[in-house]
Amino acid sequence: MKRLRFIVLICLSCLTARAETGAYVYEFLRLPVATVAAGLGGNTVASPEADPDLFYHNPALLSPDQSGILSLGYMNYVADIHFGHAAYSRRINDHSAWTAGARYLDYGQIEGYDHHNVSLGQVHAKDMAFTGGYAFLLNDSWRGGINAHLIYSLLDEYTSVGMAVDLGVYYMKPENGLWAGLSIKSLGSQFSAYDEHYESLPWDVQIGLSKQLEHAPFRLSLTAQGFDRWTSSHYDNDSRSRIKEEKPVRQVLSHLLLGVELLPGDNFHLALGYNPGRRYELAIEQRSMLSGFSAAFSFQVKKMRLGASYAKYHQSGNSLQMNFSTQLPTK
Repeated sequence: MKRLRFIVLICLSCLTARAETGAYVYEFLRLPVATVAAGLGGNTVASPEADPDLFYHNPALLSPDQSGILSLGYMNYVADIHFGHAAYSRRINDHSAWTAGARYLDYGQIEGYDHHNVSLGQVHAKDMAFTGGYAFLLNDSWRGGINAHLIYSLLDEYTSVGMAVDLGVYYMKPENGLWAGLSIKSLGSQFSAYDEHYESLPWDVQIGLSKQLEHAPFRLSLTAQGFDRWTSSHYDNDSRSRIKEEKPVRQVLSHLLLGVELLPGDNFHLALGYNPGRRYELAIEQRSMLSGFSAAFSFQVKKMRLGASYAKYHQSGNSLQMNFSTQLPTK
């Protein structure tokens, strides 16, 4: 109970520290880190897969069984944007574990111009986040977790520093083939803004369910997210205006991620996902067959695990991600 009170207090303090106005900042915190999550539409908070990077999606997914694991990853994320990460997890005892990690996003080569449209040459934009996480068993079926992120962002001559906290719980019932998760993401604030205008962090509440089929090597996945931006708008090419409201069914679907996992054995995993919201926002009317779809696979040989994922965002934009992890000696 003391741990739960501690989490609630941090949650409340972060909510009161949020910036009052402005658009979201540090949007890179939404990018998938685990290839399993990337393959299941871009996120999961309930997958029981032994992917050591899943703690970025729900801090309660960090398991004491994942001790001494070092993970490294790289994503080519649309055009020449590069995203990389590293993490290390360690068991504390049978009931708890800690982890530390870092994420780095480089936006590639950007041409800068002043207000007279005069070229200023190349400008640089980078984002970084340093993470510490802790997870603990509440009982045989429940696990809780917390992540804290120190964030640094550089936009040419402007810099910003902030902090965010993720909170998560995880329900495990493997004998029934059922897992569920809840994660509250990116509660926090900027300590220093790019200028005098402070912006809100991309907070979100995410709920997920994973169900193993009883007589088949398949697992179904459903994740609900984006509660921070429930209503959305799109651009109407005919009227050249923003339409604020979507149809109710489409509005609901845009917040869901659908996935299926194939589990032919203990050492191989295949995931397929569909992100309706991504398809609605980015698909081109004439060419939209694969927009919103994603896939991932992973296999493990002894103490080494290799995973890869591919996601189709747009006709001219996709992401390709590769992660590697290995178990290091802990003594």
